[in-house]
Amino acid sequence: MDGAAPTNGVPAAPRLAEENPFYSDAILNAARDHLGDDRVRVVRLPNILVPIRPTRLGHLVPAIATWVHRLGPLGTPRFDAGDPAAAATELIAAMDGDRPGRRILEFPYLPLDGAVASALRKEAERQGRPVTILDAHRRAVLRRASTDVAGGMTAKKRKELARQRRRLGEMGALTIEHVTAADALPGALADFFALEASGWKGRRGTALALRPAEKAFAEAAVAEAGARGDVAIHAIRLDGKAIAMLVSFRSGDTAVTWKIAYDEALGRYSPGVHVMLAASEWLQADPAIAVVDSLAIADHPMVDHLWPDRLAIGMLVIGPRGGSAAYRLGIALARLELRLRPLARRAVHALRKKLRRSAAAATPAG
Repeated sequence: MDGAAPTNGVPAAPRLAEENPFYSDAILNAARDHLGDDRVRVVRLPNILVPIRPTRLGHLVPAIATWVHRLGPLGTPRFDAGDPAAAATELIAAMDGDRPGRRILEFPYLPLDGAVASALRKEAERQGRPVTILDAHRRAVLRRASTDVAGGMTAKKRKELARQRRRLGEMGALTIEHVTAADALPGALADFFALEASGWKGRRGTALALRPAEKAFAEAAVAEAGARGDVAIHAIRLDGKAIAMLVSFRSGDTAVTWKIAYDEALGRYSPGVHVMLAASEWLQADPAIAVVDSLAIADHPMVDHLWPDRLAIGMLVIGPRGGSAAYRLGIALARLELRLRPLARRAVHALRKKLRRSAAAATPAG
């Protein structure tokens, strides 16, 4: 990707149409090493940088997708801001490979109203290729234009949070820290691993510390991004013990709140909300940051009440020229899966509740 004019012999960083911390060299390298496989390849051309891999639309129809893993739900390709149209042309050609105009292309977790999505749509239209949006939803973001970090909260909720903060302060010395120094990050990350594993993610087996590949990715991503000053670990401590922590990454003018954990024994005092607010204020105070992406699901029960702004996001699918029966089948199957997914989640939740009740009933009293 071409950069701006060099200063003192050192090329300046390229100006991007949209930033994506997960496609920065530091985090992308860590993801490829620990979460990827030999099907992932990185497209590096004069105007673009993005990892891609083969996939199947609707779990059946062959396609090529920008690579988005479970721990990085943001798939914005890095386009040079100087010519997004040329970048879109280059990327579509690279993804088509030896079948120009004939492949199905997927762009998951793509901001739908941004310059990248717009350029991709226009290029697809120019080539006579159909475009479909799947799984469109809105998630919470914090923009610099918002003057109030907690703009989504009612006065009653603000009062309740202030009361909770006072109660926590009555239990001991309450401190807030934002760790950015490279030599302090490993210790803070170890505290985060322990805190996350102590809660429901530990019981369910999804905590980073319990998944070797994901833990290795987190350690490598924090170390490599930390060497560039692009990570912070925010913590609220009570008498020195972490009761809530959050990891954030940044790239250029964009930050993401990546992972959060809190002491569930203090859940009545909302420590998770307090660390999110502390991190939000710290990030918003940085004049270089224009937007903070929560990476949260739609209608998130916590952050949606704190941040007033929303980001439209979804999967953009570009079909072959003129469309095809395979493209239509893949879209139909993908839509069916999206309709069935909430039913499957509810079924799994009900089964877990049933198993917990059975286990409780089987436990002898006394």
